[in-house]
Parts: sequence; C-alpha cells; structure tokens
Amino acid sequence: MPTEGNYTKSDNQVRWYAVYTRPKHEKRVAESLTNQNIEHYLPLVQEKHNWADRKKVVEVPLIKGYVFVHIGLAQSLYVLETYGVVRFVTFNRQYAPIPDFQIEAIRRTLDLGYNLMPTEYLGVGQLVEVVEGPLQGTIGRIQSIRNEHKFVISLDAIKASYMIQIDPENLRPLSAEKHQAIITLPLGI
Repeated sequence: MPTEGNYTKSDNQVRWYAVYTRPKHEKRVAESLTNQNIEHYLPLVQEKHNWADRKKVVEVPLIKGYVFVHIGLAQSLYVLETYGVVRFVTFNRQYAPIPDFQIEAIRRTLDLGYNLMPTEYLGVGQLVEVVEGPLQGTIGRIQSIRNEHKFVISLDAIKASYMIQIDPENLRPLSAEKHQAIITLPLGI
C-alpha cells in the first residue's frame, strides 16, 4: 500500500473499495463519510422486526459489516480515520478494488424494488452437499456454473463429472467438519 506523500498517478484513480466497520456501525460510518464529502454506498434493505410490545419495519444493511467507498487511494487515510471504520478489504496486502458494474448492479436492483436475499456464495472448485430433494446427502465439487440452475459436479473418486440441474437453494458449501472427514479418506479429493 502506498505511504502518505508517495502516491502514483494510478493511486488517484477513483474506484470502489469495501471497508470493514465495527459491528452495527455501518449507518454511523456512512453518515460520517457524508459529512466528510466522501462518496460512499451503503445498500439498505427493509426488515420486519418484532418486539414484545410492537412490530416495526426497519432499514438494515444488506451486507452487514461493510460500507463501500468511491475514492482514489490518496483519500484512504481520511476513510481509515473515520469513526467505526476498522480497515479496508485487501487482497495480497493491497486494497481490493470492486468493479463499478458490481456496485451498480446492487444499486439498480435495490432501486427497482427487488428483494435481495443473502445466499451462500457458491464458486467453482467448491465442495458442496445437496441438502434437499432426492439427491440429499450427495457431496461433489462444483466444476462450472452454466446458469443459475445448472452445475457440473465432479465425483473425484471415479474421475467423473456430471451436469445436474438443481436449485442452488438445495446446495450448501460443505461444513468444515465434513470437509475434514472427507479429506482424510483416500478419495483423491
């Protein structure tokens, strides 16, 4: 990461970055960033909360613990000094930029009134287990995702891959306990 006073031209390129916040400080961080005139985005969704004496619809962060900032790296110190900000999300010790189209996709989807529901992130190479339906209990590795309902799952022991059409709601990443148990078996995983 660049040090203060040692910035390159690319450091001033404005990009989206994610910052971790203290627990339940997302709105406070967003308000502070507004007061500092730092462009940011905190995607909010409405949730119904039930208390013993009342029910209320409240706005909560879509992605708990994060606020997105649109800055050049020269502004990063101002963001880090903001009350409630813990640190930037990094990859290989560098601030990890987020492509504009990904932030725009979230923004447009919420602005159009669609209800986004968090779900497990499923990625190529990941071990998954089918948790519902006739294949319940089946474990495989995602080789590719053809569309939102077609996965290629490999059975490593017999070196075979099969495309299966399955609702992603029926897939879960393999738990750490099951993963550990499987890698101790001689299956070639």
